[in-house]
Amino acid sequence: MTQHPNGVPVPGSLLQHDLLVMQQITSFNSNDMTILDPFEAPIGHVVTKGSGAARFLMGSRELDLVDGDGTPLAHISDTITFGRDRFEVTYPDGAPLAQVLKRMAFFTTKVEVNVADGSQLQLNGNMFGFDFRFMLGEWEIASVSRQWAGMSKGLLGHSRYAIRMRSDAPDPVRRAIISCCVVLDLIREKENR
Repeated sequence: MTQHPNGVPVPGSLLQHDLLVMQQITSFNSNDMTILDPFEAPIGHVVTKGSGAARFLMGSRELDLVDGDGTPLAHISDTITFGRDRFEVTYPDGAPLAQVLKRMAFFTTKVEVNVADGSQLQLNGNMFGFDFRFMLGEWEIASVSRQWAGMSKGLLGHSRYAIRMRSDAPDPVRRAIISCCVVLDLIREKENR
């Protein structure tokens, strides 16, 4: 473990943190984010992939979740479908990690998250207002809440939200939760267009 300037030990990988702050740093033609620890130190990134022309026409469809030391943790693909949105999340080697599916219900939107280890996550609350909980059965495994990004970033449409995870959340579920938050940001961006 490294030490933060105030002397508090900081876990090395963002997957070892129970509180993450996701800060969108670009919004036009990409969806890049910085992931911060509770002390506002950068511990990871979400990087938009693909050509600028493809992103201009279709939006951000390929993203990588990267640890602070540059280690890839997951790849997020917005697969082209007709009807409901479907996102594939894979490990860096291409092995399946999770599927995120947007379902339309009566006057609401529901999102299903099926993790490759067999876990199924339900989202309760205001997903697109970024104030919701991830449930694993009856067990709340994580919560997400919007945070104020500041006047200039707010005017530019940049998102900022905190993810609080249970300390005993397993690695695949942690990766799926972080990736799902990115997916929700992509879905919200599509709906705003």
